[in-house]
Amino acid sequence: MGQGQGRTPEQIAVGLAYVCEHVDQVRTTLEQGPADGPARLDELVAALRAGEDPTALLDVVHRALREAQDALGVFGRTRASSMLTSAGIAAGAPYEPILLCPRSAHPCARYAWPGNGSRVCRVSGESLRRSTLDP
Repeated sequence: MGQGQGRTPEQIAVGLAYVCEHVDQVRTTLEQGPADGPARLDELVAALRAGEDPTALLDVVHRALREAQDALGVFGRTRASSMLTSAGIAAGAPYEPILLCPRSAHPCARYAWPGNGSRVCRVSGESLRRSTLDP
């Protein structure tokens, strides 16, 4: 499956981050929309867990959310220019540790800071992948 409706990889990653972080809220909204909305979300989550390309299913969930009266859907939430650098990271601070989506293919854009306790993906249940932010 290719890029849905010409979306960039960043748009796909941000959309996945939204769904991953708000999966319960998305499900509640979809339950008030088209009859097959929750099933489409289940298909998207299954594709993410299987490591498949989620692009087409993400578009389907976006359309279902719009039909359920969510004006923004998945892709209506964009990053402002203030998000070009991560909050709390000083410019030039080398190799700041960060936790990222565990998926190597088609990861979401969600991130977390390392700290006490384990951080896990809300979709797959896998531990978030430790990485570093380059300056």
